[in-house]
Amino acid sequence: AERVSVDLDPGHAIADPMRLPLQLRAVARLLPAIAKVAVIRTWSGCEGYVRDMLPVMGRSATTPGLFHAFGFCGHGFQLGPGVGDAMAELITTGRCETPLDDFRVDRFDCAA
Repeated sequence: AERVSVDLDPGHAIADPMRLPLQLRAVARLLPAIAKVAVIRTWSGCEGYVRDMLPVMGRSATTPGLFHAFGFCGHGFQLGPGVGDAMAELITTGRCETPLDDFRVDRFDCAA
């Protein structure tokens, strides 16, 4: 993935089609079989980055019944299955064998 600055005024990221050939050449060096693919659509989006580069996971500090799992700093797809397991366990049983204390949403509060 290529990281570029994002203009937040329009409310969404914009894929620059002029950059696509360069990106495809870079991918083809790693995965030669992709060199002859036909691109039919592209997607762009904003990734959530948290100040300390750690995700937020667990119960909401303010809203009962609300659970958080966000801010994976570009690693959400890789971590998704494990995060899903941990969050499902927490939501369904009220507990989680995976320690989540370091990922509390209130860790940024002055009193936390």
